[in-house]
This record gives sequence, structure tokens and C-alpha cells, in this order.
Amino acid sequence: MLKQRPLKSLFLYPRSVVFIGVPRKSGPGTLNPVDNLRNWGYEGQVSIVHPHVKEIAGIPVLQSVSELNVETDLAIVSTPRETVPGIIRECGQRSIRAVIVTNQGFAESDLRGKELQREMLLEARKFGIRLLGPNTLGVYNAFHRFNSSFMPLVRQESPIGVVCQSGVFFVGAIQLLGGMGIGIDVGNASDVNIVDTLEWLGEDERIRVIALHAEEINDGSRFLEVAAKVGRRIPIIALKTGRSQEGAKAATSHSGSLAADDRIISAVFHRTGLVRVQETQDQGDLVRGFIRLPAMKGPRVAVVTLTGAGGIILLDAMERYGLQPARFSPSTCDGVQSLSPDWMPIANPMDIWPAVMKNGMRRAYGRALRDVLADPNVDGVICFALGLGEAEQQHLGAEEVIQQMSEEFDKPVVVWVYGSRTEETINTLERHGRALTVPSLERGIRILAAMMRYSNWKSLRTQ
Repeated sequence: MLKQRPLKSLFLYPRSVVFIGVPRKSGPGTLNPVDNLRNWGYEGQVSIVHPHVKEIAGIPVLQSVSELNVETDLAIVSTPRETVPGIIRECGQRSIRAVIVTNQGFAESDLRGKELQREMLLEARKFGIRLLGPNTLGVYNAFHRFNSSFMPLVRQESPIGVVCQSGVFFVGAIQLLGGMGIGIDVGNASDVNIVDTLEWLGEDERIRVIALHAEEINDGSRFLEVAAKVGRRIPIIALKTGRSQEGAKAATSHSGSLAADDRIISAVFHRTGLVRVQETQDQGDLVRGFIRLPAMKGPRVAVVTLTGAGGIILLDAMERYGLQPARFSPSTCDGVQSLSPDWMPIANPMDIWPAVMKNGMRRAYGRALRDVLADPNVDGVICFALGLGEAEQQHLGAEEVIQQMSEEFDKPVVVWVYGSRTEETINTLERHGRALTVPSLERGIRILAAMMRYSNWKSLRTQ
């Protein structure tokens, strides 16, 4: 007897799929998921079931599921909602163990939808089928060249995993998070839920950070166990929506969710080490930070600035978010002090602009960044870089120095780029080295603070 494949492999790495209900036409603009698989170079077996046509996208079409004559890992169902329970039964009769139901109109809609979702689940349980959805875009796996949805998404082999209850995190992953390697939209989470999918991604060595969007958290005790287990390996950046009274109502109508008390959710997240964010902007920032930066092992921050006002802004932000200015070792300031005018005291924040004017950007900046990163009393650095025109940048650009130092030291370096032409400077810094650019000083501090809290939680759990 052949050994059964693990459930996560059937959903994330299917060797054969059947689409039950797709557009009759294929090609640009038709939103046909079969085209997506072909364009991505999916190498598995693809079957199509449609009762009214004989061929779609050059593939012979079966009239019913009962005509399938190949072992099939995964069925993707997109048919009128009244037909879905019967189709689930047919899938069970063909020994299909994993099904994605993409349709809307179930528990998130009306009483009939709730009834149909119950019927669908009863059929699934009769045959031991696990069901993802309904009301979902399904699964995206760039590494396996597999996309179950009708959306023509960009394939990007990224170390970012996504677990969500909304298709917006699939379609907008590059804009919101910077990329997505594997994504799972649980939709109504009628069977396969957030806990299951967190566990799957936590076991995938290609994934180094998980972005979680949840409208509800079910199975609380198992969630505590799984989230803590996954969190010991990789960070989970969690955006819990439906916090407000009106948001909770909208969540119910969007995915049939019952949102728990937000204070309970916060306590659960804190206990499991999840990094909670309140906005999509912060989730994207932290995903980028955890992917790009070394660990932030403590609260002590060094500031290398080109402006006194910027240093003051950062000191205020540190206090607000639980960080503190590093107390430099006695010798740390000596190098930059020797490059500065006699009247310029050097401390933290380290204002190097007078030293730059006297010695040039590369010499002054290089000495400052090397000395603060080498200081054992420093856990992380936030620094400034100019983005100017080509001629000015030749004299005042610090990109090369920042790239070199961020590679040389195992500490996070966050950079705020400002000036009249910042895009090229940001692109240069992001292309090479391990520094992370941020669009505001406060966002840089929030990233370092969240990374510190995660490091503290992780160190306590792994001692």
C-alpha cells in the first residue's frame, strides 16, 4: 500500500490537481486559473471538470469528477454554491483528500449559505477530506510554481510566508510586505484554519518570517501551542483585525468570523511571542526588518546623525517604544572627536556633520559607524544618509560605508535617507549589504523595538 502524503503537501506541494468549474475561455483577461499554472511552469498533472465544454486551454475536459482516472492530490472547486456539497461527495468517492472551495456565499452571507457550509463539511468528514475555504483565493507557492487562484499573480521566491483571511494579502503581498513565497488564504476557515496553516509554514525551511492576518482565532489552546512552537524558529508578525465594534461586525460579514475580545487576543499573542501590529504599514516594515536585519538583542541604540534635530526626534521615540540611547564605552567617541572641531562635543546621538565638513563623508562616517558598531554597549544603530543629485552624492554619499559596516558587524543597522533625490540612494542600500532603509525615523525605532521584544521572548523560551 502506498504511503499517504502529508496533508500540507497535498495543499502546498500538490503533484496533481483538478479544477472543478473554471471559465470556458482562456487567455489574457479571462482570469482562468489554468493559465496561471501554465504561465508559472507548474509541472504537475492538471485535470478540468466542466459539464458543458470538451476542451479548455488545450486540455481535454471531463464531464464529472467520476471520470477522473488519475490519482489526484487536490481539487479546486468554483461552482454555484448549491452544487458544492454534492461535488465534495464526488471528490470523496474518487479518494481526493484535499479540497479548496473558492466560492463566496456561505457562512459569511445568509442563512442558506450557513446551511450549505454545514452540509459541505458533513460530506467532507464522511470521506476524511480536509477542506480549505470557502470564500478563499486558496494557495500560492512560488517554490512549487503553484497558484490555485484566478488572479494572475507575480511569482517571487521570497522567504516570506503569509497566512490570511483575505485575498488582499495575496494580490497586494508585494506592495504590503515586499513579497510572498508561500501564502494561504483560509477564507471562512470552516475546516483548515489559521492554526493548521501556521504550523505548515512554520515547518517549511524556505520560510523565514510569517505575516499573519486574522479576523478570528479559533482553537485557543492549540493556537498557543503551535504559535509558540513556530515562534521559537521564526517570527510571526500578526495583524488582528475586527478590534473595534464596527470592525467585528464587518469581520462577521466578510468571513463569518466571531472575533474574540481584543484584550484576550493581545494577552494570547504576548504569551506566544507573536509580534502584534496595528497597521498594515507596520506589518510590512517588520517583515522587511526580520528578513534583512540581524537580531536586536537588547534595548541600547546608537544614533549616527547628520543633524542635531534628528537625534532629538530619535531620543523621544526611543523612550516612547521602550528603547534607550546606548552609553558608549569611553573610547568609542575618541575617533570622531579627533576628526571634529574642538568646539564640537561627541556623544550619543553622535552628530558627525562638523567632522564631515572637515574630513569628508566617507572618512568621518566610516569611523563613526565602525566605532559604534564595535562598542559592546550597542545593540543596534539607526543612522542618516543623504539622497542628492549625482554631483553632490559623489562627495556626500555614505552608501558604500553603510553597506560595508552592515556586513561586517552582526548588529542591525537602520537608515533614514533624506534629501531631494532619495530613490537611487535607497535602491543602492537595499541592493547590497544588510542595512534596512525606512521612510521615517519613528518607523525605524518601532522596528528595532519590536525586534528586541521578539529576541527577548525567544531567548527566554530557548534557554
